[in-house]
Amino acid sequence: MYGLPRALAFLFSLLLLFASVATAADEPADSGPDDAALSQFRIDNVLTIRKEGEEDGVRVVTTTLFSKGMVIDFIGDNDEVIVYNRKTKTFVLLDPIHRVQTELALSEIDQFLDTLRSVVSQKKDAQSQFLLSPNFEITRNDETGDLSFSSKWYEYLVSTRLFDDPELSGVYFEFVDVYTKLNLYLNPGNYTPLARMAVNDLLAREKRFPAKIRLTLYPKGKTLFAKPDIVTSDHKIIRRLSEEDLGRIVRAVHFTEQFPKQTFGNYYKTAIQP
Repeated sequence: MYGLPRALAFLFSLLLLFASVATAADEPADSGPDDAALSQFRIDNVLTIRKEGEEDGVRVVTTTLFSKGMVIDFIGDNDEVIVYNRKTKTFVLLDPIHRVQTELALSEIDQFLDTLRSVVSQKKDAQSQFLLSPNFEITRNDETGDLSFSSKWYEYLVSTRLFDDPELSGVYFEFVDVYTKLNLYLNPGNYTPLARMAVNDLLAREKRFPAKIRLTLYPKGKTLFAKPDIVTSDHKIIRRLSEEDLGRIVRAVHFTEQFPKQTFGNYYKTAIQP
């Protein structure tokens, strides 16, 4: 599940941190208005990947819960869980099927991305040079909120609306940024997230929530007979956590208490690579 769907589409000293999450329903936020907003913040996501002209494709459903400085991403009903701690800048990856977990520091991922950009900079082809500093032709429709980002290899059509709450915008785009970096770390051969970062930057500056994104991907550039990949993602904000959401958080807590920790290399071989 961490392959193309997780790369295209956009987390943990863990026991104490999860203890604070587990009591979020009973205790008021005590770290300011930012955490108060987080305790009611959920995003439902549906990602679909297909070839142009195909009706069916790969479909991935995820739920992202924001609670008391933590962001917990559930991939499907029984697959991986990714938790991001905003305070410690750390990820935990949980695999309920193999019952294992691993931990990643954002600083380690940032170091990897510096190396990755250095590797890409050695490539002299036009697409690699574009990815180092994506320069899209941008058009917008002020009436609908639609934004279009065009290039020879990537075309994004984004349906947006302004965030009702500026605090949610900051928290959301912080998560989108680090999650995009994580996707690059987990899928180092897929550079598409480098292009997506430029789209995210503009949306963050304008505080626009991407309700729907359509990516048309031309692996070899636009040609007359090119058959691009089509990736669509739909996102919906729900401002309050339900009882079911809180139960899923408790379930994730149990995973962290029960699953043995592995090095990232061993976790990758067990949970990601197969």
